[in-house]
Amino acid sequence: MDQCGGSLLPKIPGLYQSYMEVKDKYPIKSDLECIDKVRFIKSIEKKNEPLFCDPDVAMVMLAKGQNVINMRNWLAFDDKEVLTFHAFYKKSGRGSSAGIDYTLKRLKIIYFLVDETIQVNEPTKQNSGGPQGCFIKKQKIPLPGCDQETGPYYRLPDLVVGTTVIFYGKELRITGVDPYTRDFLHTMGVPAKDNEPIPEDPYFEYRKKTALDITLKNKDNIARNPPPNGYDSLILRFRGYWDDRNQMEGELHFYEVLYYLVDDTMELVEEIIDDTKVSGIRHKMIVRRQRLPTEGPWCLQPGSNVKQDILNVMTTKKNSFYYTMDSQLGDAQKVSYYYCTDLFIGQVLNVYGRSIILVSCDEFTKSFYKNVYQLETFNPIEAPKTMREIEAEILHQKRVEIILKSYDEVLRKRLIKYGGAGIIFGFLIKMITDDPINQDRNFMLKYYLDDTEFAIYEYRETNSGMRGGMFRSKRGFSEYQDQADLFIFHQLAVGVKICIDEFKFTIVDIDDKTLQFMIDNPKEFSHSNLATVRKKTREMINNRFSSLDEFRTKYFQDRELVDRDEFRNVLSFEGELNPHIGAVLSLMHKRPDPFEPFTDNVLRSVVQAEMRKNGFIHFDGLKNNFRSRKSKSDDVGYIVCSEAIKAMKSNRISLSEEITSILVNKFTDTKNGCTVNYEEMVEFMDYIKNPVEPPSRLARHGVWPSTATIEECQFDTHHETTTIRNTSSLSSNI
Repeated sequence: MDQCGGSLLPKIPGLYQSYMEVKDKYPIKSDLECIDKVRFIKSIEKKNEPLFCDPDVAMVMLAKGQNVINMRNWLAFDDKEVLTFHAFYKKSGRGSSAGIDYTLKRLKIIYFLVDETIQVNEPTKQNSGGPQGCFIKKQKIPLPGCDQETGPYYRLPDLVVGTTVIFYGKELRITGVDPYTRDFLHTMGVPAKDNEPIPEDPYFEYRKKTALDITLKNKDNIARNPPPNGYDSLILRFRGYWDDRNQMEGELHFYEVLYYLVDDTMELVEEIIDDTKVSGIRHKMIVRRQRLPTEGPWCLQPGSNVKQDILNVMTTKKNSFYYTMDSQLGDAQKVSYYYCTDLFIGQVLNVYGRSIILVSCDEFTKSFYKNVYQLETFNPIEAPKTMREIEAEILHQKRVEIILKSYDEVLRKRLIKYGGAGIIFGFLIKMITDDPINQDRNFMLKYYLDDTEFAIYEYRETNSGMRGGMFRSKRGFSEYQDQADLFIFHQLAVGVKICIDEFKFTIVDIDDKTLQFMIDNPKEFSHSNLATVRKKTREMINNRFSSLDEFRTKYFQDRELVDRDEFRNVLSFEGELNPHIGAVLSLMHKRPDPFEPFTDNVLRSVVQAEMRKNGFIHFDGLKNNFRSRKSKSDDVGYIVCSEAIKAMKSNRISLSEEITSILVNKFTDTKNGCTVNYEEMVEFMDYIKNPVEPPSRLARHGVWPSTATIEECQFDTHHETTTIRNTSSLSSNI
């Protein structure tokens, strides 16, 4: 280690003492060069030894926290550590006719600490009339009268403010330094003088006097309001459209309108649909960035934007014109331009004859108008849809309909597989109309799950003036039915309004069998999910009453049994809950129906009515079928039960399995080995020889019409009673 704490080990790759000494770039020149396509190795005698860091510079870097004492320059610094000096150079004039003896060039002298090279640059000035940029490229500049190869060269102590340096015969006056260089020199102990003012260029002073800087490309000096503080370099962004569809082959064009607050210029970019792009949109410049006038004329004449006129003062001959600038300025044409206060949602911009309507803006634009101009409402305007968007929406709607239809079809097949074929849903519906006569009519909707068709029957009422019976035959929706009025099986519930063939109905009740089927399949019928129904009812009771006892006392007065309609009306909570919830809970908590045994006459009338309805008259053939199946071990007139049922099926007796089983059990003699007396059973069934009166009524009497038949009366829930005796169990379920 040396006295300054530096390492004495050689600086070779892979050997270092701290990570602070590792560098990414080592700006040292190569020993190889190529001259006229011949490769050379620099002579060792002519090659300069690598420079050590200047002691004064090393002390400055040590004060800045970097120890570079006795270190090579290319290890201590990089090519970004430079010192900058301001200077100017006087160049010979452009001619005595203009009275200009010289032109002045403003220069920057850049001193690189890494290799003590110097570069001179001339900052760019618009419309200067001469080349600018690099004045002297980076190199070691020899002192005046010295050789380029051997030196000596200009170094940092030679660059002093207020002195003149000679670079290759050009005298450069150093007038000042930048703040970093001044601080660097002050740390070295060589304080720099104050910066000197740089004189003006006589050529540009002459141009200002003669107005030669006014050319055809100059913009008018337009008075403008400066943007608010903090918004100088920001952009307002709007979106608008131009509807050109009323013209032949016209289209709907969408634009992005940009407003630059720094100079009040505007720019319009059109959004074009392009499927080849990843985003699907291609942008095309329509109006380049410029001050956008509010009105015409849109096409200006040549020279209209020039402050001075050009005069021909010498001759009228061809090919020998001489011009001069008119010193008398005419009245400038006043043009109004769009300002940020003219832009808002709903504004119609007149862009070179195109009426562009602004429909929306981005979040920054909203915050700008809110903070600067205290605007609060930025409701976007709905732009018209293109033909492509309309076609896409129609295609999407068709896809959704196909998906929903497929989903409904999957649910329907699952229910048929679960419940078997022949599932029929029954609903009590009423017509929605202003006619009081039609309001009292009762209809029954039968929905057939096998083929998704439905039929409507009207109940017959005495002295009602209505015939009743079939109101709509079994079929599907008409092709003229409005698509919005179509419904599917899982949408039907109590309280739902439906429209069938321009007749509007509301479902007021549901068959117990249908409702139980819905409760057993809560995934397909979400409105009949028992857990959800109980949760909603419990929440409503908790919101209205402090306890369940208060609810029971208020509505039921501690009665054990209440009417079903009253129970449903209470659970509707004055229409706040879905009426289907009351139907579900009334079914779950209803009292079981008491068993009422039927008489032989009732059974005989039912059997004969079914036989008469289907036109069965071959009772003698039925007896012969029984006799042919009689075995030798059977008594006379008796047959085994299984053979009796087979004989009835072979003769196609149109009785349900339940009635057939009851009928066989009635004439079964268990003493003779479970045999059936088929002689008496056939006499019992024969409505030709032994007729009885048909049954008058099998349905319970309720609120439905008293003339309801067996086929039409599928509702057995009316005037049932609901048990609420054990309200604790009800509360636990709810």
